[in-house]
Formats: sequence, structure tokens, C-alpha cells
Amino acid sequence: MLRRLSLLFLLLSAAFAAVPAVGQEPGPGPVVVTDVRGPLDQRAIDFLVDVIRNEDAQLIVLKIDNPGVASGDLGVLVTAIQTSATPVAAWIGPEGAVAFGEVTVILDEVAIVGGAPGASYGLSAFEGHTDCGGTPEECFTFSGLYDREVTIVPEQNSDEFVVQPTIGQFIAALDGRDVQTLLGNVGLETAEEITLEDGTTATVSSVDVRFLKPTLLTRFLRLGTQPDGAFFFLMAGLAVVAFEFYAAGAGIAAAVAALSLFLAGYGFATLPMNWWAVIAAVLGIGLYTWDFQRHELGVRSIVGTVLILWGGIAFVGGPPQIGTSLWSVVLTAIGIALFYLFAMTTIVRSRFGTPTIGREHLVGATGVADSALDPDGVVVIDGAKWRARSHRAAGIAAGAEIEVLAVEGITLQVAPHEVAKT
Repeated sequence: MLRRLSLLFLLLSAAFAAVPAVGQEPGPGPVVVTDVRGPLDQRAIDFLVDVIRNEDAQLIVLKIDNPGVASGDLGVLVTAIQTSATPVAAWIGPEGAVAFGEVTVILDEVAIVGGAPGASYGLSAFEGHTDCGGTPEECFTFSGLYDREVTIVPEQNSDEFVVQPTIGQFIAALDGRDVQTLLGNVGLETAEEITLEDGTTATVSSVDVRFLKPTLLTRFLRLGTQPDGAFFFLMAGLAVVAFEFYAAGAGIAAAVAALSLFLAGYGFATLPMNWWAVIAAVLGIGLYTWDFQRHELGVRSIVGTVLILWGGIAFVGGPPQIGTSLWSVVLTAIGIALFYLFAMTTIVRSRFGTPTIGREHLVGATGVADSALDPDGVVVIDGAKWRARSHRAAGIAAGAEIEVLAVEGITLQVAPHEVAKT
């Protein structure tokens, strides 16, 4: 009997604890902050739309650092903002962040706009790119205000544009604001004043602030939507492909190359590309590989460097704010030159110069030409195939007997066996 009474007491206690106190007001809802950087593509737009439509919050803040819309339908995001029952704000930050091109449409549509000092917005170029049910003038009434670049300054702070250096201060500054939504007027409760030990007051957040980012897969793919990233992954992938071909490794380099080229390909699918610039950069890698095949970095490599720089600078053909930076292109070109000059040469030579291959014993060895040498070709020595070179006048045909005269890197200098004996 005592056990039953104890169990009943515990159940009643739990039930009363679950019932809110009579007359108790529910606290203000959380503030949700989205964080998507770089040119917007459809995956990023879908993420923002999903947050606006599905998050239960008193306010959604779009943290903006986007130079433009690379691809995708921005009209879907505009519709989500216009039909949202939750107030939506936009904050351009931190310092140095940008909201350029079609991204300025977001600033037109949200209920509250702000930014950090030193951030910039403007350079609208969205006419004809977004379909939101009417002409750009009908959909985006303030688009003409964003036709030039504007750098945010503290003096710009007003009821229409809230200037705060951090996202936390921006959210706190919205406390007490009334925002009109589809469900009526909403009063924001985001901060409260507290008294410190020294008697001074401070404003602190009074709500839960949640920071949301796209999934890991989306963030991984978006590495390729950065023009600098797409150019780097293309150059690195092709260089590693050449390395894997010559080094004949265990496949790790091939996997790295495949991953790099995959990210570059995703960038190609989302960015407005200048394909002639892509071809120029690829030809630059080809010239480097040609010189490496001949064991020299000469005129072809110099021309290849020029093509890589030229292709990198003109890599993207969209608005000027969506493009590669000069310093990243130069660093990538320098990296490619150093890779072929040192990494490729050192690693390939060390691989083919190991004792198991016995390169130091090849001089004087005899074998058979696997293909005609004119002057380059392939020979077989003790069952192993080697790249070889001879004088054009030697006229070594496939199946002819050869003798090794010297070894240069991974290429054998050979001559017809009869000539070598004389």
C-alpha cells in the first residue's frame, strides 16, 4: 500500500510540474541567424528558404556576405520572405562583408536592414535574372538605390538602417521594435538591461540565439562556387593527374585529383564561366607537362605560366564582383611552377631511382625496343618497360636490339646494340 501511495505521489508531482503556472506568459521565441557566405547558388538559396519557412522563431536574421548570385532562382527566396509569418532581417557583416548584385534584392524585401561599419552593398545588376511575377521595377521598388557601391559608416545608423559592428549587438538593437508580418504586428523582445556590480547598466541578450549553417555536404560543394576555389581545384587536380601518371603511385594522388576536379566541376556548373579562359589555363598545365616529359622547364613552361595567369584572371565571366582575385591567381601559378620544378622532379626521380629498380646498373644493359624511337619511345629491359630516347639518325625500329648508354632522370639514352659495341 505504501509503495502505491508513493508511486501516485510521484506521478502527481510530475503532472503538476509539467503544467505551467496560471497566468504565466510564455517567453519570447528564439532568434535564428543563417550564415551562408560566397556567391549564392541554388543549394544556398534552398537552405535560406527552408529556414524561413520552417524555423519556429520570433525573428530570422540573414547574415549576408555574398558578392552576388552565381546561379539559381532568387525569386523563390523573395517569395519566402514576402510570405513569411516570421519577421526577417538582414545584417551585412562583419567588417569587409559585401552584399552586391542581385543580393541587394534581399535588402529590399526584408523587414529590417543593417550592417557592420566597413561592410559594403550595391552594384545591382539583376535585371532580367530573377522572375518574381513581374518586372524588376514592380518586384523590387528600391533597386535604383543600389546601383553603386556604398560602404557602411556609423553615421548611417537610423531606424531604416541599423548599423552595429557585431551580429549580437544588431539583435540587441532590435529590442522593442514593432514589425508588420502576414499575421499582424509583432513586437520584438531581444534584449534586456542589467545592473552591474559597479552600478552601471549593460544591455544583454534576453533570448536564445541559434546560428544555422547549411549541411556539411552543401558547405563542401560550395568550396567550388568560390571563383578562387574553382580555379585552384582545377589547376591542382590537373597537376596531380600528371603526377599520378608519372609516379605510378598507390592511387592516393588519383583520389585527390578526382576530388579536386569534382569540386572544380561543381563550380563550372554554378558559376558564369569564361570557357576560353578555362581552356587557356588547361593548356598552360599541358605545356608544363610537355616540358617535364622532356626533362626541362623552358619556353613552354614560361608560355604555360602566362596562359595560367591569363586564364585565371578571366576565369569567371559574370558581374565584376564575382571573379577571381589577382593574388590568388598569382599564388596558384607560383604553386604550379614550384610543383613541376621540385615536387614532380624529386618524387618521380626518387621513385624510379630506388635500389629495387636498379637504375644505377642499367648503363650497358641491353634490351629490345618496344616501339619505334623517333627519337622518343619505349624499350624493354629484363622484362621492364622504360621510356627511352635515341638520336633521330639511329632509326631504331620496334623489335630492334638496343643498349643503354646513359640515364637521364627516368629516361634512358639508348643506341642500336651494334652501334654501341663499335
